[in-house]
Amino acid sequence: MLTANWNGLSVDAATSAKGFSYHCPECGQAVTLRKGQIKIAHFAHKPPTDCSWAKGETAAHLEAKVALRDAFRRLGYVANYEVNVLSIQGDRRADVFVTSPDGQSRWAFEIQHTPILYPAIEARTKAYIAAQVPVLWVGILSSDTKENSKPTPGGIVISKYSIKPWEKWAKALGYNELWYVDPSDGSLWRGEFGDHTIDVASATWYETGGVERSVGGYTRKSKRWRTLTLRGPYGVHQLTIGAKWRTAWSSPAFSLPQGMIASLTVV
Repeated sequence: MLTANWNGLSVDAATSAKGFSYHCPECGQAVTLRKGQIKIAHFAHKPPTDCSWAKGETAAHLEAKVALRDAFRRLGYVANYEVNVLSIQGDRRADVFVTSPDGQSRWAFEIQHTPILYPAIEARTKAYIAAQVPVLWVGILSSDTKENSKPTPGGIVISKYSIKPWEKWAKALGYNELWYVDPSDGSLWRGEFGDHTIDVASATWYETGGVERSVGGYTRKSKRWRTLTLRGPYGVHQLTIGAKWRTAWSSPAFSLPQGMIASLTVV
């Protein structure tokens, strides 16, 4: 986690010093400030602990939160990470919470880095909607994903991508569009999913009696893989952040709630 409590105040790992007593904002347990030359400054629970606040948080997730917060701050937005959002549907802790310079609009960015099932992501989105804070679910563009991609005009493409359950849900929420953040610089990429086709090679043989048989020689749509096209990179200054109305929708696999969701538009 990037923030902790110290003497009743919320403090930032980047500007805190070692040697003081810090505590988790969620469970109140003691946490340790880890600050070095390689990994981004952060707080970590002292084992053993059963607190789920920062469970499984990766270095890329920490870096993405800092990069996105700083990018919005440079444009005059009020932006902070790990902000509590109170809601009758369940309290949430926004990875990055952004307020417009005039204070009239608010948005939450959830940077997803661990597996999450449909009911959980739906419940979290409902909590933001109930708090009247439009939320945008954002994936992390990992270095491995970039290395396995091919450049295209205006972006990159990953022709063989295994889409995660939360990505299926979030792209449906965003009308088949899903954004990703590069933790190295805070740039954003607009993702679009398409079919991945598999070429089934043809084969010919002769059965007893000289009857010719053949199979294959066609393409089919993969049930496992998708093609992910990423448009970008875009700096925050190249995008307009807003909100749009989402009607409720259901499929046999999952449901989408009704309410205002956050959106990004290329200027």
